[in-house]
Amino acid sequence: MGAQNRYYVAMRERKARFPNKLVIMGVSFVLVGGVLLLWTAGYLKAVGTLWPLVPVLVGLVLVYFRVFQSGPDYYVFLGTSLLLAGVLFLLTNTAVPVELVRIWPVFMTIIGFALLLYGFRKHGAARVTFTVPGGAMVLLSLVFLPFSLELVATDFAAFVAVWWPALFVVVGAVLIGAHAGRSR
Repeated sequence: MGAQNRYYVAMRERKARFPNKLVIMGVSFVLVGGVLLLWTAGYLKAVGTLWPLVPVLVGLVLVYFRVFQSGPDYYVFLGTSLLLAGVLFLLTNTAVPVELVRIWPVFMTIIGFALLLYGFRKHGAARVTFTVPGGAMVLLSLVFLPFSLELVATDFAAFVAVWWPALFVVVGAVLIGAHAGRSR
């Protein structure tokens, strides 16, 4: 009976030291498989193009510590930002060769999305403090992206000259949403 108890105690200590090993192994296999897939498909020509894996890995570690190890809430913002920016840099270095000058609004989307996730972890007025700017950044990036990619025939100044009153509509909707968020 004593040997059996020692076995169960050892198993509990082992699980406490390395929890969620399936998640870590799964993410590792996805990353290695993704890199090997880029290499075999011919998109990965030089090892120097893999530097974005560093922010991806750091972002994954931060998100892991927040979700599975009860780390601080700001790990959600930092981890998500690093993870998504690293994925974007990895894609532009390997599979989708596009100049960063053309896709700069995507970085606004990344930061806005990270702020939204961070804000959803908060309660009360703090939630509104982060979700409203995060949502605004995502919306603004969606406005800027078609102009940056030259998908719209008109220039940005002509667009603003016609559509600037829509800002009042958006601000009003955000204020109504902020009020609804506070009253819950």
